[in-house]
Amino acid sequence: MFRTYYFSEMPYPYTPTLEFAEVARTTMPTRWFDPDAAHDVYHKYFDLVLAADDIGLDVMFNEHHETMSNMDAAMPLSMAIAARETRRARILALGNPVANRPDPVRVATEMAMIDVVSEGRLDCGFVRGVSYEMSATNARPTDMKPRLYEAIDLIVKAWTSHDGPFNWEGEFFHHRQVNIVPRPFQQPHPPIWVTTLSPSSAVEIAERGYTIATIFNGKKVCGEIFDAYRVELARLGRPEAHPDKFAYSNFVFVGESDEEALAAAPKLLDFLRQSRRLAPGQTDVPGYIDARARAAALAESGASNPNRGLTQGLGDPLALAETGVAFWGSPESVFAQMRDFFYAVGGYGNLCGMFHASTMSYTTTRRSMELFAREVLPRFREEVYEPWLKEHGLKSTIGTSGDAERSMDISAEAGFVSPPAGVH
Repeated sequence: MFRTYYFSEMPYPYTPTLEFAEVARTTMPTRWFDPDAAHDVYHKYFDLVLAADDIGLDVMFNEHHETMSNMDAAMPLSMAIAARETRRARILALGNPVANRPDPVRVATEMAMIDVVSEGRLDCGFVRGVSYEMSATNARPTDMKPRLYEAIDLIVKAWTSHDGPFNWEGEFFHHRQVNIVPRPFQQPHPPIWVTTLSPSSAVEIAERGYTIATIFNGKKVCGEIFDAYRVELARLGRPEAHPDKFAYSNFVFVGESDEEALAAAPKLLDFLRQSRRLAPGQTDVPGYIDARARAAALAESGASNPNRGLTQGLGDPLALAETGVAFWGSPESVFAQMRDFFYAVGGYGNLCGMFHASTMSYTTTRRSMELFAREVLPRFREEVYEPWLKEHGLKSTIGTSGDAERSMDISAEAGFVSPPAGVH
């Protein structure tokens, strides 16, 4: 089934204007952060997570550091709250910045615990981490991708090894006595997602069979990335990928009318303005962008950033809707935008919608989600997604996404006993 994940970067909304502080990420002094105000804002964000679950949407979390634009600096904590308090929503990490973290085994344990508490509702994404946070972790740009995949390999081995401890001697990580408890609820492990902003990086994601996710880059670049994934699968002689192996993230806002939605657009666009308030030297770290992606971007537009959608039509909501960086408008308009984007990129099965940004209220955000869930999503599934699956000879997936199957009865496995009566 086509899944939609509610997403907010949980921004601290009361940052000073450019007149007082040019930088919003990484170097803004924390004297501008009011813990009393943040207390209320945090509770609003978790109330919106519960609202998404109640409405029938899934939920996504990410993390950034040293920034006012994202207070979710310890994503596993937020996910743990969601795992306990929600009932139906799948819980997506997009994702764990394991190339920046020193201990993948800790990540494996955190994610497994969230999977067990949520009864198998975890989708586990991994990311390299953004370039402007690398200095804080003393990371080496050219090592980020190999560190990412070694960390994922170690995490998967920790999830799937059930016969006692093992040791790990890798290029970047060294661990003794790896024997995590708990092990994941989903077997053999939760679905794995990996993000990319360039077609060249899609190749390894396809080789590994992970779900590929890309963000805010519009129809053209997103289509190129998804096509690179499909081409690699064909080269390897593998079957066509199901749409649930493809994910896209952008802005989403649904109003009763186009005018109402466009009136809300400036607050969503504030995310882009805050994201671009970076300290000098942090916007283009040498060695971070893949050489092939950089060359392709330079050849096409003279810009070194392959994530070109974010800078196209920054102040024009209609232009962003045209390119697919945003879906906003009336239910009819958003349906049409989603339909056109779906066909333009060759199909996909997961939408990670930034439904909230800046100072948007709980009421406004929830109303947008309700309109989306009631008037857009069912129609999109019925008129676009399901017919596309049928045309391609594919079946709709129900419940989990990706390649993991839910462990419905772990007590029945050999070597395990059921809990005592009354324990649940």
